[in-house]
Amino acid sequence: MNLIDALGESEAEYAVCTTYPFEPLFFSNYAIDSLQDAGVATPVVLMDDHQYEKLARQQQLTSRAIGQHYYLEPVAVEDTFHPKVTFLAGEAACHVSVTSANITLGEYTTAAQLGQTATVAADSEQVTPEQLAVTQDVRSFIDQLSQEYVSGRDPRTEIQRAIQTTEWLEERTPSRTVQGGFFHNLETPILEQVRDRLGDVTTATLFAPFFGSKTTLSEIDATIDADHYEILVSDGNTHLDPDATVDAFGDSVTFRPLDHDTARWIHAKGIVFEGPWGTATLYGSPNITGQALLKTGATGNLEAALLHYEETDSSGPELWSQSSFPAVPGAERDPDKFDFADYAISGPGDSSPTISLVDARVEQVEDDEIIVRLVAPAVDDGTELAIESLSEKRSDIVWTRDADDKEDGITLRLPESWAQAIVCLDVPDEGRSNYRQITTEPTKGTRKVGDVLRDGGRESMQSLVDETLFLGVGIAPGVLTEAVSRLSEKHEQQTDEVKQEQQTEIKDSESAFSTGITSVTSTSRKPHLGVKDGMDYAEKRIESILENPPTVVSVEELIDHFDNLWYYVTRGLIRSSLATQLDQVEDDDITFETNLNVGRLHSLCAKRISKIFRSRYFRRIRIYVNQIHSLHPESTAEVLEDDKLSDVFVIYPAVTLALMEWHNESFVERFEFVRQYHEAMTIANPLLGELLIEGEQVKTRLREHESTLEDQLSALGDRMGRELALPGEFMPGLEILFYGFWYRELARISDQGLFDNEEIFERYEPAELAAMARLAVAGKDRIQSSSSYGALKKGRFDSVVRLTQGRSDPTPQLQTLIDKGQ
Repeated sequence: MNLIDALGESEAEYAVCTTYPFEPLFFSNYAIDSLQDAGVATPVVLMDDHQYEKLARQQQLTSRAIGQHYYLEPVAVEDTFHPKVTFLAGEAACHVSVTSANITLGEYTTAAQLGQTATVAADSEQVTPEQLAVTQDVRSFIDQLSQEYVSGRDPRTEIQRAIQTTEWLEERTPSRTVQGGFFHNLETPILEQVRDRLGDVTTATLFAPFFGSKTTLSEIDATIDADHYEILVSDGNTHLDPDATVDAFGDSVTFRPLDHDTARWIHAKGIVFEGPWGTATLYGSPNITGQALLKTGATGNLEAALLHYEETDSSGPELWSQSSFPAVPGAERDPDKFDFADYAISGPGDSSPTISLVDARVEQVEDDEIIVRLVAPAVDDGTELAIESLSEKRSDIVWTRDADDKEDGITLRLPESWAQAIVCLDVPDEGRSNYRQITTEPTKGTRKVGDVLRDGGRESMQSLVDETLFLGVGIAPGVLTEAVSRLSEKHEQQTDEVKQEQQTEIKDSESAFSTGITSVTSTSRKPHLGVKDGMDYAEKRIESILENPPTVVSVEELIDHFDNLWYYVTRGLIRSSLATQLDQVEDDDITFETNLNVGRLHSLCAKRISKIFRSRYFRRIRIYVNQIHSLHPESTAEVLEDDKLSDVFVIYPAVTLALMEWHNESFVERFEFVRQYHEAMTIANPLLGELLIEGEQVKTRLREHESTLEDQLSALGDRMGRELALPGEFMPGLEILFYGFWYRELARISDQGLFDNEEIFERYEPAELAAMARLAVAGKDRIQSSSSYGALKKGRFDSVVRLTQGRSDPTPQLQTLIDKGQ
């Protein structure tokens, strides 16, 4: 099993992963997508500090993705930080996994691993006592780990948010006592805990890549106290001294090959305990060593494992019948017949750090500088030293502590380019510190980014637009920018087919997910630019989808992004229409308003409306929907919501026509607007065409939009100390739209007697048809009585123009509908 497969369709806001070695390029290019699809904005990866130093010296920590899209935090223990645990936290569910796999390319793709996942949903009781207990215990482990071993404040903050998000787990109580469960050695050695759970052990079967010395194995024997031991050897991959093993366990020990029919090498490790009470299998990160099984994190490795308990069963341990782990013990073999591995364990080397830099973080951003806090308790006040980055930046400083600093640290100003840099301290005559990244504290915006990532930038975008333009949420523009940046990178990566041979990519320098955005902050993006970023992304996705053959899924996504594009431009133009009502408001009363450039917002949205028509989205999207609906009518109808279709093809165009009157400005020439709209919609299939027949439903939907906007204006007015109102109504736009469509449509020879057919009234409610007719007639009256719509009277040879001059007037047909609906 591995993290990517285990995630599946999971949803979460936070993720914490632990590993011994780590490959940044592998995580950035392959694992991060699954986490972002789940909705995680900023995962936290905890890794062994010695392995972190190794990556730093090898220049493998230079990607801006680290710290920007995830935190990579080194963890120091007495020996080795070795657990392989994943904790996905959300308000709706919690997902955990415990495994033998580190987060590296080789261990995910070429090694056979053992592990297990568990999920507990907040609103479901369909969970076993074992799943609940393991999930709760993993959460407690992550919590304790962060408080005792995570020295970086920013990743610790993110982890604590994950813990707080899953507080609902504390209220769940297992229905019965759990025999097995999750084990770690933060306080007590793992083997000691496991042995206390079991009765007498008759046979213990041990397998792992690493076995300890004779002394260690003797201590393991004394702890387990089994009658018989079996050692499973993976030829060429097991480090073990057979003579020392026999001396430790005695003549009763036997050796068997761990046979498997795959090309993978065995990285799994575990112990199978058998006794009169049944069978229990311990598996996870611990090798068969004293550092892993007989010590705590304070005296040896830090490890984590699962114990799976089975009652007495003659069929043998379940482990050997798992299809996901196709390995079984072979026939007994003389130990001299095995090919044992000889792993060379390298020391830390001469460049080992002598000073502990426990935290490096951005405290504040000011223009083109950052205020950075460095925490290094062992550095004396007044010491002259240098801060160096992996990118060869260097700054000479004097270590001067703040008088009230309780962290034994300092603050200093650095250029903004130092944000996310991997740095160390170089102290003359004393050596250097370990490497750490200058991190940026996670904000509430990370969760909003997670919402956007989870739904692919579809449903969640509109709330961010409202927060940006009406609700005064300062973080929203930055969240928009950050979210669409990540989504764009992901789609570009897929389009460019960068996932080629993994071995080839490992050779390249890491640059995945480099956006230049250092954090989500209230000042990182102007509101109108945040909206622009959203519009750009929606348009980009629309064009990308239209380039490919339609499917039911792609049509649904297409409508979502078209809906968002309309939402951006119409909400932006509505917001800019309030400018005259807000002219007299003092800046001191609306501090968040000063960042909103209303003029630029208006210009961006007006130009985007024009582009929607230049790009002929109505016609192109209508063709796309027609194609798939003709092939899969029932499936297409199921996924396309009536309200969203009404918004995209009726409400937003109507609102646009109304907004042109509000602003006294033609974003698109009105005659061209109604001509292109009629061209696009007149041959639409019933899924779309019927939206223009049921007039009462459309009017109801329009009122719902108005009501939502009125609430938003009320909230905006409360913050500004003013009463705000919409500058006009949307209904005139709907009337013009229906006039522009139905007067042209009914003037066609084929449709002149359309509503004389009585079958029409068997299919549609007379009241709905009457509402449609009233809208169209009201539109005609509005054009004839208002000079604002003079442009609609200038198109030569156009049926709309001819109708206003009294030719082929379909008004009697419409009046018939009105009469029947009364």
